[in-house]
Amino acid sequence: MNHYGYKNSICIDAEHGFIRRFVVTPANIHDSQMLPMLLDPENHDDYVWADSAYSGERFKDLLSLAGFENRIHEKGSRNHPLSAAATERNSIRSQTRARVEHVFGCFATSKGGKFTSKIGLKKNKAWWSLKNLTFNFLRYLYLSSNSLVSI
Repeated sequence: MNHYGYKNSICIDAEHGFIRRFVVTPANIHDSQMLPMLLDPENHDDYVWADSAYSGERFKDLLSLAGFENRIHEKGSRNHPLSAAATERNSIRSQTRARVEHVFGCFATSKGGKFTSKIGLKKNKAWWSLKNLTFNFLRYLYLSSNSLVSI
């Protein structure tokens, strides 16, 4: 069975968990191609935390040129596993990167799930825009009240 759809790629504030930027694309576009659109020059944090899909010289050069420090997960390859030091660095990076996964976990378990029945890129962009905005509102309420608001 073939599946078609759209992706919501996000950039979040690692300190507070707000979605700062997002890009909605057809599912056939690789996540790594969205990195230039997700980089936020107004972000006071100079680090970029991402999974190993964004590893490679091309991304290192892009981040360096844009003035960001690379905290992207390192990737092993066949017959070249990660060293113990690289595995430890990835483990430390995962603690910060987990905040992004929490956003997607929130989408999957509440607010109608992470799937949409909308047809067309425009409608999906509008749907994800509202969903991301709702997440930020709920995140703000949670942080400002320090209560157990379900986000």
